[in-house]
Amino acid sequence: MQKRSKLLKVISIILIVIGALSLLSGIAAIAMSSTMAATYEAMGIQAPTTSSYIITIVGSLIIIVSGIIGVASKSKAVVLIMGIILAAYYVINIIIAIMTTGFSAFSLVGLIWPLLYLWGWYLSE
Repeated sequence: MQKRSKLLKVISIILIVIGALSLLSGIAAIAMSSTMAATYEAMGIQAPTTSSYIITIVGSLIIIVSGIIGVASKSKAVVLIMGIILAAYYVINIIIAIMTTGFSAFSLVGLIWPLLYLWGWYLSE
């Protein structure tokens, strides 16, 4: 990639920040899971499962890696592959949310990040 678009750079930096915050909150949730179990039980809500914690950590890493590749990669093909992986992660996340809590139009807002990432890839030369 000879010239990276400014949109790709900006979105990549935003993704790194979002991914880092998500990773930190996922780690904090895992660290506090035993103390939060009693709170969930008292509220009558089912506590998150281990798989939901794993999905959070893996998703955070996908977001961070996508951001780093968007900023640093010189290959347009690698950026495209990460954009597709990022979009797939968000779609899977929406499907899981629909299965567990039902459809919410607000969950579609998350798709803006992979769409802008891929648009930034498209604008790059």
